Formats: sequence, structure tokens, C-alpha cells
Amino acid sequence: MTMHISPSEWLIRTAFGGVGLIHLLPFAGVLGRAVLERAYGVSLGQGSDLTILMQHRAFLFGLLAVASLGAVINCAWRWPVGIAALASMLSFVLIAAIQPHGAPITKILWVDLIAAIALIVALVLHAKNYSIERAFYGH
Repeated sequence: MTMHISPSEWLIRTAFGGVGLIHLLPFAGVLGRAVLERAYGVSLGQGSDLTILMQHRAFLFGLLAVASLGAVINCAWRWPVGIAALASMLSFVLIAAIQPHGAPITKILWVDLIAAIALIVALVLHAKNYSIERAFYGH
């Protein structure tokens, strides 16, 4: 028996899956300085303090990736995960937009902005498909 997925549900799942993959890529940064510097196209300078902070950031992105990928199939996760992902992406866009930055940051800014717009569309579609109560409590 084949399960039919509506076009709006397909778009919702695609948006959460895309956000999950976008946040999964930086997770490799937990492997250390060389991976972080290569991924972001920046130098982390002397000492390990900035590397530690960036590795922690990479780990948090990994958590957000897993949650976003989980929200692809678990409707109850969509609101909390969507809000967390939007807060992450839009805060980065705002912080980067109001100060000078290089090409690697510009690239990340655009990826986050496009992903945030897709996620907003997904959450609007989700709100139309499911009541807020059903989304949070699974009823």
C-alpha cells in the first residue's frame, strides 16, 4: 500500500530536510581547527580558545540538524524545531548584515536567508495543515 503525501506536506518535509542538511555540514567542525578553517575559509588565529568555541558551535549545529531531520517525519517537532532553526539562521543573518564581513560569511548569510524563507513557508503550510495544539501535543 502506497502512502500519499500532499504537495504541501512534501514542501514542509523538503524544507526541514534542507535545513537539517545545511546544519549537518558544519557539524564536521567538531573534528578540529583544520576542518573549521577549511569549511569557513578563515584563520582561527593563535591559541585554542576560538577553536573550542567554534567546535562547540559545530556541535550545537549538529543537534539542530538532528532535530530538523527528525521534524521531517515527526509533526510534533516542527514548531519548536522551526522556531529554534529560524532563531539561529535569522540571528546570524542580522549579525552579519550589520557589520563588514568577507566572502565566506556572505555565502553563509545567503544560504541561511534562503533556508529561513523556505522554513517560514513550511511553517505557514504546516499551520494550515495542522492546528497548533495538534503540532505541539500530537493530538
